[in-house]
Amino acid sequence: MGSMRRRLELLESRTTSKRGHHGTGTSQRGWERYFHAHENARRELEGLKPLPELPYTEEDREDDERTLEETIPAYRNSRSGETERIAAFLDEWEREVRDRLRKEG
Repeated sequence: MGSMRRRLELLESRTTSKRGHHGTGTSQRGWERYFHAHENARRELEGLKPLPELPYTEEDREDDERTLEETIPAYRNSRSGETERIAAFLDEWEREVRDRLRKEG
């Protein structure tokens, strides 16, 4: 098996090439979600209320489906999925994505 870095690069290249992003590997919506989460983390540290949730878009739904179909299974099949802590993390991540799809989809 290759290094973890190489496996992550392969995962990223598979999802990035399918989306047609503009060289950064992240869509405009991806950056919007990233900065929203970053701002909420900052607000939490300062004791402020979080920002309102972003609207759930078609791109979000597609990303969630891809996460369930490709990303989580890839991590489960990698050697890193052997620890209980990582398996529990992946289980929780999968539950959250399924719940969001059920709620928003």
